[in-house]
Amino acid sequence: MPPTTLAIFDFDGTLFDTHESISQTIQLTFHALLPAYGPPQSEVRRLIASGAGLSDTFRALHPNPTTFNENEDAWIDKYRALYATHGQLLIRAFPGARDVLAALKGHHVPVAIVSNKGVAAVKTTLEQNGLDGYVPEDLIIGDKTPGAQRKPDPASFANVLVPTLREKHGVGEVPAEGVLVIGDTVADIKFARNIGGRVCWCRYGYGDRGACEALAPDFVVDSLGEVVGIVKE
Repeated sequence: MPPTTLAIFDFDGTLFDTHESISQTIQLTFHALLPAYGPPQSEVRRLIASGAGLSDTFRALHPNPTTFNENEDAWIDKYRALYATHGQLLIRAFPGARDVLAALKGHHVPVAIVSNKGVAAVKTTLEQNGLDGYVPEDLIIGDKTPGAQRKPDPASFANVLVPTLREKHGVGEVPAEGVLVIGDTVADIKFARNIGGRVCWCRYGYGDRGACEALAPDFVVDSLGEVVGIVKE
């Protein structure tokens, strides 16, 4: 088994428990922009579990997708403003988050985050939880990062992380087989497969259990602390 030379974490449902913050902010956004309609909670949960991006989530929930498409920027801007003032207060790091990030740093394994969130929201959460020192800012990939595409497209790795590691972090080679993706949804598992790396599925997260198990992830953990043992192997 090749050594882990890069750890790529998902954010929602992997490092941080954000389910309530996302769900409530979606409801607040509808209340602000379409008060006569409230999306079904079951559908909100399904979309969170799928790892869908923000635009796709609102498009699926909106009673008139065409109307949403015409006002997409306004919906995204409103969501992010509400998330910053309300959603951030509901976020909690999963147990073991600090330990696993510290262990990776101690083993000199670069850590990146690839998320469907905006980079600013990820950075704010890391800072508020005292974890910003473990993940370099230029290795946080969000939904608007130039050159990146939403998971499971491997562009975030090939077009953004590899050049950044080489040019700014002095990493000569970034072999795909040394990449370990840690995530909780089907999108994360397929992302790892498309890179050519290994994947650690976080069973405690939000992903659909049956669908994730069917993809036969390389590793399965029930807590972040278990990831340390995988990196040491």
